[in-house]
Amino acid sequence: MREDVRRRLDRAIWLDRAKYLGIGLGIVAAIGLAFGYETLDTKVDNKDVAGKVTDIEPLVTKSSVAEAEGENVIVQLDHGPLIRVLAYKSRRLKVGDEIQVVEHHHGTGRVTHTLK
Repeated sequence: MREDVRRRLDRAIWLDRAKYLGIGLGIVAAIGLAFGYETLDTKVDNKDVAGKVTDIEPLVTKSSVAEAEGENVIVQLDHGPLIRVLAYKSRRLKVGDEIQVVEHHHGTGRVTHTLK
């Protein structure tokens, strides 16, 4: 085999290997980013905020047990936003009640609320 043909063949083989290596590294990086994002979402700062119940709606789910025991409570927070939280019917909340809500600020920027 001539020297220049052998060099071109070796170069083509290494380019093919580099292509597969690049694809593999891309997949590993995507998996690493997904795990990193999940780790960020588990870092949560909690803050108690006050609010006033503005509306109560029935809970609509596939589970009849949850529908029987739960309800959606619409709350106007003191600092402005209108949010929706889940509550047990046994709490007997009424429109106009002042309640405490926990505001969860996740590391990814997501904000969730739960009834205290």
